[in-house]
Amino acid sequence: MATRTKISVLLLIACVVRCDASAHSEQAPEQSELDRLAAHVRMHPTDYEQTYAYIRLATELHDEAAIGALERLLMYNPALGRARKELGFLYARIGAYQSALYNLRAALKSADLDAAQRAQIEAQLPDIERHTQASRLSGNLQIGVRTQSNAAYLPSSGLFDVGGVQTPGGVTGRQSDANTFEQAQLTHDYDFQNQRGDTLETRGLAYATQQFALSQYNVALFSLSVGPRFGLAEIAPGLSVKPYVSGSAALVGNLNYLNTGGAGFSLRQAFGDRLSLEPGFEWSRLWVNSGSASGSGAQTVATIASGDVFTGSLGVSLRIFDNVRLEGRGAFSRAAAYVATQASDQFDLQAMLRVEVDPPLAEMPRRWTIAPYARFTQIAFDIANPALDPFRVRRDDAWTYGLALDAPITEELGVSGHLEFLRNDSNISSFKMQNVSLTFGPTARF
Repeated sequence: MATRTKISVLLLIACVVRCDASAHSEQAPEQSELDRLAAHVRMHPTDYEQTYAYIRLATELHDEAAIGALERLLMYNPALGRARKELGFLYARIGAYQSALYNLRAALKSADLDAAQRAQIEAQLPDIERHTQASRLSGNLQIGVRTQSNAAYLPSSGLFDVGGVQTPGGVTGRQSDANTFEQAQLTHDYDFQNQRGDTLETRGLAYATQQFALSQYNVALFSLSVGPRFGLAEIAPGLSVKPYVSGSAALVGNLNYLNTGGAGFSLRQAFGDRLSLEPGFEWSRLWVNSGSASGSGAQTVATIASGDVFTGSLGVSLRIFDNVRLEGRGAFSRAAAYVATQASDQFDLQAMLRVEVDPPLAEMPRRWTIAPYARFTQIAFDIANPALDPFRVRRDDAWTYGLALDAPITEELGVSGHLEFLRNDSNISSFKMQNVSLTFGPTARF
């Protein structure tokens, strides 16, 4: 790992430790208020407003005692629709979907819910019902338009390294373009309905683009993974393991470019509903036909090459507040390419902060999500490639920054998009480039 990368990681760790310490120090007054409200609710169980204040604070602090407070409130007045709604959502959060379903359906029969509260329940109810079924299918569909300042990913200088000599390419500088795209993500879980919660998980992705001007860069990608997830609660609560097999195929310019097949496994350790860690390992065999898409000789200088790829990773998901979640992933990959000059090590670090906000109209049943994200990827090749530069070993440092928006309008329909900036700092001119892209389009979910 390069010195700059090590420093960045150490600074990130120090920042997380400092922020965590600050969070604990700031939680002290909130915890005192929670204790005060808890004592008041115990003495005055029919004080609805103070009970709801207690529930809101307990939910923010991930204190499941809020469930007990709502249960006590409903003992005194079973007709409270708002209490049923809050209780149903809390049960859904901890995975008690049958209890969640019972309370949410009861809440819909109550006369004291307004239209916005009913819309919230009706939006979440299909997802919760799906979790009670043995076979669960869900998906996200999107079509839209994407614009790019450098659609061909050409070097910003227009110079290419050929045998150690910087040579102007046939096209000078960057080429902007736009494209339409279609994307479908499908998820299927089959619950074996045993005591351990074992499931068979299938994940599929299909993606295709149609460039307006640079049709040779049309892309199509299809991928599929399947594997069982076994609960290991007898070893540790919240622990599960998933072995899986996967495969994908990609086309560039309507010609087959990449095919992969492999297998891996991941462990998931959940700590309540706030924190989860997911280490994993994957092996993939790559078959790359670079020449078919980019002309003869391209296969000797392409970043991706035929061979084996071994990847170790660690994913982290931390719910900071009820509406704020931090997601991150670090990975190290070894690409053992058949061609020695294309063998490389890759280090990847990415993070996304998901912030859920209330929609502008109360009639919109789901929260909107605003998500800034960043990613750093470093690729270091083993030896110099004479076709590029016989004296320099290629190394790329790619930085990606972006902002994503997911805005549901109804239960099934919405819009989403993202703005992204990519900069690749390579010591080989052919791969030094920048690109700004904007993606936007309607979405559908089921």
